[in-house]
Amino acid sequence: MRPAGAEERPPGAAWVESDQGPACVIDEAPLLIEVGDQHVLTMRTPGDDLALARGFLCAEGIVAPAAIASLREFPRGEESPTDRVEVRLAEGVALGPVARERLTRAHAVRPSCGLCGLVSAEGLSAGLPELGAGPQTTLATLHACEARMRQGQVLFQATGGCHAAGVFDAASGEPWAIREDVGRHNALDKALGACLAEGRDLSQATVILSGRAGYELVLKTLRLGVPVLASVSAPTRLAVELALEQDQTLVGFLRGQSGRIYAGAERLG
Repeated sequence: MRPAGAEERPPGAAWVESDQGPACVIDEAPLLIEVGDQHVLTMRTPGDDLALARGFLCAEGIVAPAAIASLREFPRGEESPTDRVEVRLAEGVALGPVARERLTRAHAVRPSCGLCGLVSAEGLSAGLPELGAGPQTTLATLHACEARMRQGQVLFQATGGCHAAGVFDAASGEPWAIREDVGRHNALDKALGACLAEGRDLSQATVILSGRAGYELVLKTLRLGVPVLASVSAPTRLAVELALEQDQTLVGFLRGQSGRIYAGAERLG
């Protein structure tokens, strides 16, 4: 409940009583994602749960976007102790052994499992789609996208405690989706899931991250064919190797008017 005299805060934020009086913090609660007889439990900031489930399943390579027939959310109540999303697959689609393993392990093993021992860029990139030449963009456009994402980070402005991911048209910088969450992975899944639900062509997209560009986030974007990825923070060694191997444009330290190009400079006209 909002304390008397306290200003409104956006959905996803919560008021708590602290030793120094009322404080606004980021909300965090469990979400159960069910796919047939399989399920995964994740902690997230409530909101955009359908986009989170869609983005998670597709960006983790568990199912293809076209394999999802419908999603339905069930709020926490007497029949369920947690919020829940039920995912129905298209007729004739079933989870194979690899998909079941990914779904079971996806949130139990990050971020340092090495993805079942595959610790090289070559091992991680098996089966990824080719990006192709992709769209042309500029560092100036990337800076404009980052500024637009920062303006949309209402939860961060209220709490100072969450990550953000934005998906933009690479050529024009038009925002397609900007999402926030307590987790870096969830923020990206929400943004990608929203774009998939709208039928956006991610082969023409730029993704902007508010935090570190680790290999898991690079891998998510590569699975969905995103050609340009930029972060306000640093990438990791494995993230750079993946981007170089897959010809993805990767930019780090996108702050102010600066940025370091780690891979794919040919798309930055």
